[in-house]
Amino acid sequence: MTPFPPFIQRIVDSAYPIPRQLLADQLASITHPLYFVYVAIELAFLLWFYFSGASASLRTALETKIKNPLLCAVAFIAIGFAGLSVLMLPMSFYGSFVLSHQFGLSGETVERWLRDWLVSLVLSAAVASIAGALLLRAMARWRAWLIIAAAGAAALLVFGNAIFPVFIAPLFNKFTPLPATPLTRAILHLASSQGINASVVYEYNMSIQTREANAYVSGLGRTERIAVGDTLLESMPADEVLYVMAHEMGHYKLGHLWLGTFEAWVFALAALALVATLGARLARRNRGRSRDLADPAAVPLLAALLLGFEIVTMPVANALSRNIEHAADVFAGEHTNLGDAGVRAQARLASIDLSPLHPSPLVVWYFYTHPPSDQRIMDGARLAHLVR
Repeated sequence: MTPFPPFIQRIVDSAYPIPRQLLADQLASITHPLYFVYVAIELAFLLWFYFSGASASLRTALETKIKNPLLCAVAFIAIGFAGLSVLMLPMSFYGSFVLSHQFGLSGETVERWLRDWLVSLVLSAAVASIAGALLLRAMARWRAWLIIAAAGAAALLVFGNAIFPVFIAPLFNKFTPLPATPLTRAILHLASSQGINASVVYEYNMSIQTREANAYVSGLGRTERIAVGDTLLESMPADEVLYVMAHEMGHYKLGHLWLGTFEAWVFALAALALVATLGARLARRNRGRSRDLADPAAVPLLAALLLGFEIVTMPVANALSRNIEHAADVFAGEHTNLGDAGVRAQARLASIDLSPLHPSPLVVWYFYTHPPSDQRIMDGARLAHLVR
């Protein structure tokens, strides 16, 4: 817990009322245990699907109808992915819809939530089934499949970053150029001074899904886009919005897109190594359930292994992410001259999103992709020379 000096505490309490601080702690006490329930159910299903023989039966049934091994693998993964997603639908609905409405974080309709869930399912299933099937065929045909998979993972990560703002994000929200206002001009001036190739700031209708606030700078080359959620514009004064945008531009200027991509690629390499060693041994252990590592029937086993890998390595990934976010916070403080706007912005963001003000170190270590709110507030105060 990071204590605040009295005058900082007054600023924080003004932007983040104490009743909302208590509400945030209540929400966190539900969502953090819920994560482990979610992954336990997911892991149990994957293991059941494999060890019950259902996976082998599905593979055999598909092979009788689809003679092409690649297409058979695509169909298997797509069916399995969709089945798991439908199984987890009640938990997903509770976690991202019911709780959000109970705590006043969303006014989204059921129809809109289901529409976004379905779009996300189709996109994710398409990527997973095609990439997964290609990986299985590489395993079956080439001894150097690990090198091919590593190159493919890098290409997929970079391609995803490039297309997200132009082709993926508009599937979920409408993007509208902001009119020329003092705030828009200030954002574009800051962007230009940092070498960001943008002549437009886009507002997107985040409010159709949530009352939380967000903004980002994303894309590569001609797909670069500065986007700010309507909820952020409506809930924060102009100087706080500019501070938030400076943080997002810091990610761009400091090369965090490439750094984050590289770190994700390193984790992908570690996951592939786990699949090639432990996964290969487990897949061959019982030929009645899977013939070898390249057998589509082994996919649920490999997915369970990768889920376990994610659970174990999440604190490491999140620590790396917190370092990146802290660097962007420092960038925002050093490249703006907005007084206590950084303190107010961090406190107000925590209030809008119902982020606990003083989370426990253990919770931060495991769950947090950003520094905790109290740390970010004090960092903002120090960078503005409000405290030493």
